[in-house]
Order: sequence, then C-alpha cells, then structure tokens
Amino acid sequence: MKTKQDVKMAIGIPLSWHYVPSDFFDSCLMLHNDFLCSSSATNKRSVEIIRSSFGPIHEMRNTIALRALEKDCTHLIFLDCDMVYPVNTIEKLLEHDKDIIGALTFKRCPDFNPLCLSGEPYKMTQIDPIPEELFKVTATGTGCLMIKTDVFETIDYPWFEFDTHDGNLVGEDINFCYKAKEKGFEVYIDPTVRTEHLSQTRVNWNLYQMQKSLKKQGHGFGF
Repeated sequence: MKTKQDVKMAIGIPLSWHYVPSDFFDSCLMLHNDFLCSSSATNKRSVEIIRSSFGPIHEMRNTIALRALEKDCTHLIFLDCDMVYPVNTIEKLLEHDKDIIGALTFKRCPDFNPLCLSGEPYKMTQIDPIPEELFKVTATGTGCLMIKTDVFETIDYPWFEFDTHDGNLVGEDINFCYKAKEKGFEVYIDPTVRTEHLSQTRVNWNLYQMQKSLKKQGHGFGF
C-alpha cells in the first residue's frame, strides 16, 4: 500500500526512431539513479520507464500517459530524447509538489527563447526576463514536464492533441496546458532546472543570454 510519501515515477520517452543521442542516454541514466538513491524505508521510490515508438507525437504522449495510469504511477515526467537534463531534475521538480511543473526548456532554433508563456490562451507572450525562482505560466513545452497522474483522471481524453485557432496550429503541449487550465490546474516552471536542447549545438541558458545581448546590440545570427 502506498503512503503519502511513496512515489512511483513514470519516465515517459516518446521516440520517433530506435536510437537516442548518447548525451540524452547519459543524463537520463544519471537522473534515474539520483531519484532512486533518495528512496528510504519511509519514502519509497520506484521507476517505470515507458517508451512509445513511432507515430505522431501527440499519440505517443497519450499512449505513455495511459500506460502510466495502468501501472499505477503517481507521477509522469516526459523526457524528450533530443535534450539533456541536470542530474537532480526529478528530485527538484518533485520537491515543489505541484500538479504540473516543468524545467526551463529552450527552443532549438533562434531566438532560443525558453518555453515560458503567459497571458490568455491563444494570446500568450514570452516571459522576459525569466524569474529566478518558481513561477507560474499559462503554457510550456513537454520536453521536461512532470505531471501528477491524478491530472489525467480529471482532464478529458485525449489529453494531448493538435488544434487550430484562427488558422494557426496549436501544438499538443500548449493545448494540454490549455486543457489543464480549463480544469483549474496551474502550470509552474522551476527556472533553476535548466535543460539543454540538442541541435548542432547545445541550446542552453548561456546561448540564450548571448543571443539576447547580440539582439540588443542590433546583431543577429544570420539565419
């Protein structure tokens, strides 16, 4: 029987191919071990690795969430395989005890903005500057998003799906945040958990700050 402190964490990895970058594999393995090492007699921890391969991204996310419920997990954290995560990612996000909480994730292309959006749905703007402590957002991406599985029992299925508004495509991640907001859930970001997005370089906090500085000086990246 689970106690209030017991956590069964589903690590959900949507895969569009059969291989992953070694940087992702290394960081995923380390944060997995870090999370389990915090287990104790009164605070039991367990992990389910749930992978969904091929198909549209929204279908893979729905499949992963369904499996997390079937396996009686208390939490689900999505880890996208084109990213790198701090070793204490799971532990730090879990400490906040929020229904939905994400790390600081970055767009892989210029202007490399963090995926931290505020305002009314379909009228959101980028949060800038980024707060130094835990803060609330209207929507964020699912590249590193932890969700209590109780949330999926409140929001109507399918939880993840693409939508359109005024002719514009709304991604499955943003749309999920909208659905959660309609049901009264809040979405948070811990800006101290800074991920890296794998591209031809690592899109991280330092690169984001550099492009902001260049932009203020009237310079760009040329693409």
